[in-house]
Amino acid sequence: KFQVVITTFEMILADCPELKKIQWRCVVIDEAHRLKNRNCKLLEGLKLMALEHKVLLTGTPLQNSVEELFSLLNFLEPQQ
Repeated sequence: KFQVVITTFEMILADCPELKKIQWRCVVIDEAHRLKNRNCKLLEGLKLMALEHKVLLTGTPLQNSVEELFSLLNFLEPQQ
C-alpha cells in the first residue's frame, strides 16, 4: 500500500494494465504537452484509469494549434 507513486510516461504505458486496477485519488502530470495528440497511446492509457482528480503541468499548453489545447482540456473534462 502506498500514498504516492512517481513514475514516467513510459512506465505508465508499460504498467497500464496494473495501474488501471487502482482507484486513483489524484494524478499530477508534468510535461502534459506530451498529451497534445488525441490519439497518443499515453492519453488512451490514462483515459482507462479511474482518476478522481487530474492536474496538468506544462509550460507550453499551445505549441502549434488550438486542437492541441483541446486535447488537454478534453482529458480534464471529457463530458464538456
